[in-house]
Amino acid sequence: MWAHFLARAALKEMKPATSLFHSQGMTLIELVIVMAVMGILLALAIPSYQSHMLRVHRTEAIRMLLQASMCQQRIYAGHGTYDTKQCHPGSEYQRYRVSYQPPDTKSRTYIALATPKGAQLADRCGSLSLDQNGARSIGGVGTTIMKCWNGR
Repeated sequence: MWAHFLARAALKEMKPATSLFHSQGMTLIELVIVMAVMGILLALAIPSYQSHMLRVHRTEAIRMLLQASMCQQRIYAGHGTYDTKQCHPGSEYQRYRVSYQPPDTKSRTYIALATPKGAQLADRCGSLSLDQNGARSIGGVGTTIMKCWNGR
């Protein structure tokens, strides 16, 4: 009984210990460390995000080229020639412009060319092209046709 009473009295007289877990805020050094870590994470994340967005918009250009090719094949099936005056697909993003070589003619061959515009000029693949036989090519250097056309 006395032991219980003495233990309670001793607890009342003890002052609370100050520790890092009971502090009321952050110190300046803690704030600087948090800001430095956030800066490092952003420095790593932003280029990765930008690269991803370039790839996303490149797939939109590939879609437009394939759409143009299908349209030209339908014209060829009906008339025996390709008509590059027709079939100019567009995109709401306006990151690429689709054109044909040779332009505005009726012939037995064509090359559909997707030329990057604006921020898409930073894409390492450069322009993309597709001919009447399905042969794919790129205008960029330092990468391969497979990487560019497969979305990598």
